[in-house]
Amino acid sequence: MKRAALVVLGAYLGLLGAFVHRHVWRLHGVDWPWGLVLAVLVTYVVVLAADRIAPVGGAWLGLGWGIVLLAQQFSPGGSYLVASDWLGWSFTLGSVGAIVVGVIRTPRLGQ
Repeated sequence: MKRAALVVLGAYLGLLGAFVHRHVWRLHGVDWPWGLVLAVLVTYVVVLAADRIAPVGGAWLGLGWGIVLLAQQFSPGGSYLVASDWLGWSFTLGSVGAIVVGVIRTPRLGQ
């Protein structure tokens, strides 16, 4: 049951990140991608929390996250949430990196 909940949480996290990562703050002609930073950091923190809930919980969360991203890409008309620009690629690769680092970083001995 915990694993299924983590997959659903990962899907929800991926969907929220897809909405939030495009937000920028413009200051003196420079766009600061606060939404991208927030989405990647929250993904990392939630992966670490998921690993405390269930063994390899971060991987289960990553599965749900990946399903949402793939579902967007293969939907008719392509993805409307994650564009193929620097923000979209940074969100995708940054979040995947956060998931991988979060899963690998968690110690497995004693579980």
